[in-house]
Amino acid sequence: MVELIDKSLQHKHPLQNISAIDRTSRIIIGMALISLWFVVDVSTVNMGLVLLTLIGIIPLLSGIIGWCPVHALFNTRSCGTDSHNTCGTLPYQLSRLFHK
Repeated sequence: MVELIDKSLQHKHPLQNISAIDRTSRIIIGMALISLWFVVDVSTVNMGLVLLTLIGIIPLLSGIIGWCPVHALFNTRSCGTDSHNTCGTLPYQLSRLFHK
């Protein structure tokens, strides 16, 4: 894990390697998976539901932070490919996406 972080820190925007659209979809998917816990009846809770809820934390956190360990592992990024798809904080990415 330390190697992934070191590899990520070599970039211009070290902890930003996913685009605004990618971040938004990860946040929505993560919230949907976590919300299953509150929607499903308590008497029908099984291990699969618990795992789905816990797995939902991963895309939610990566969407909020803007850093994906899988992208860092393969030294790829879904942001920074053109002037509209920049790396940075989510508000900055959204402003660049919709204003230019």
